[in-house]
Amino acid sequence: MSDEALHGPANDTGDIGLFLGAGASYDLGMPLVWELTREIKAWLTGDKLRELNAGWAPQGGGHPAHVIEDVAHVLENPDLHYELILGYLETQFLRRGPNAADYHSLYSWLVSLVSHLLYTRHILNRQLIAKQLPRYEGIRALAELHRPLRIFSLNHDVLVETIAGQFGIPIHCGFSADTIKLPRRDPTGRKIGEIEAETLSAALLAEGFLPFPNPGDFGIHLLKIHGALDQFTFNDGKDLLRLVAAPGASDTPIDLLQAANEDLLFVQPGSPNGRVNTMNEIAYADEQGVMQFLRRTLLAGAYKFDPRQAQVLPRGLLKAFGEQINFVSTLVCIGYGFGDQHINAIIRRWLEFSAKRQLQIVNPGIAETPDGFRHLVRQVTLIGSDATDYFDVQGGIERSPVERLEKKYFAAARKAGRERVGDALRAVEARSRDETGRQLAARIADLSRSGALEGIDDPGSIARRLTDEISPTLEKQLEALLNELESRGN
Repeated sequence: MSDEALHGPANDTGDIGLFLGAGASYDLGMPLVWELTREIKAWLTGDKLRELNAGWAPQGGGHPAHVIEDVAHVLENPDLHYELILGYLETQFLRRGPNAADYHSLYSWLVSLVSHLLYTRHILNRQLIAKQLPRYEGIRALAELHRPLRIFSLNHDVLVETIAGQFGIPIHCGFSADTIKLPRRDPTGRKIGEIEAETLSAALLAEGFLPFPNPGDFGIHLLKIHGALDQFTFNDGKDLLRLVAAPGASDTPIDLLQAANEDLLFVQPGSPNGRVNTMNEIAYADEQGVMQFLRRTLLAGAYKFDPRQAQVLPRGLLKAFGEQINFVSTLVCIGYGFGDQHINAIIRRWLEFSAKRQLQIVNPGIAETPDGFRHLVRQVTLIGSDATDYFDVQGGIERSPVERLEKKYFAAARKAGRERVGDALRAVEARSRDETGRQLAARIADLSRSGALEGIDDPGSIARRLTDEISPTLEKQLEALLNELESRGN
């Protein structure tokens, strides 16, 4: 077999592709792995797990005490992030011990928790996402230059799609032109509308063939390798679908996400929320009222695409990545920590195939070429930048001092946490009031001594005008908040 058959055509025309890890979505409010881990562990303590298990038992669930104690011990290990904890549960299941089913059940439950937390971030952070979207404007410049702009993502979020909508960039995700309609229902089961979805058949998935449009047109070709919140399997898990806005509709990707999770349902009187609840699935009534299932596709843990472990996400997507990567000559990895060996193997083979191919690694903390790529160091460029700064450079965008300070404050506030940020805000506000009051009193005293206040009918207007003049600018306020957070050990 020829090298071209194995690796695809050696594209050395200068086409750039983006490869996105969790860090690429950070400025839109999505968590990095350790941030999400802290959120999970803050709620799911060992005691909380024991409490939950006690509640599951009367409902026909629950797990042996020694299994719960084992998992609690793993949860309390500070060196393990959530993907490693999931990997531990998978390993215990694959060892086929007497409690394998318990570990598998807990694995599935924890994946559902991760899915819920990521979904909630989208729904609750709409305003934040809208405010931060302009920081990704540089993607449009890349899309104008590289037609299409190929983006490979490990992220489960729908933010690339949201960015594309914000900047008027057509987006294609490798699904066919065949669509289906899913009936939306109110809590009584009455149909209130439809959600449209594009589909990808099992036959195409098995071949790893994705029907992207022909290159040359302006747009993004997006491949989600580890599944997504808006992608589900259906037809007994054989086919894949993706939620899309109906022609002419103004629904955003986040709107569609919310509609699917709230309005696709099968009524079950007596259920706590009045509907059928299944783990990592959406149970819904089709047009005939028959129960159908959409299976969530999030892939997490230590056995992604491992033949030893079953998975919902079609394995053909990894094959498709191995083929699609050959259409680029430069791969820009943004916010990816090179922790997935099945991904690294494909990138490494792609890079080894031609000396003209280049790998750029965009990461603010990058110090050296990752293991497994050091023999290719002459083809690797390290860029000590975060995602939005990189996109600004690509788009020739110069941010204002206030925009730069807002970005620093956003990152510092996330790191500090809500309680410490609240303390810092109150401290800065108190100092600002005291300083404004002191300056106002001094200015009024000066005006009084000079006689400038004589004959003034509305002294309150003078005080308001002086207060406006004295009050710190937004830039000064942000600087004060950043300094306060730093002084508190942020």
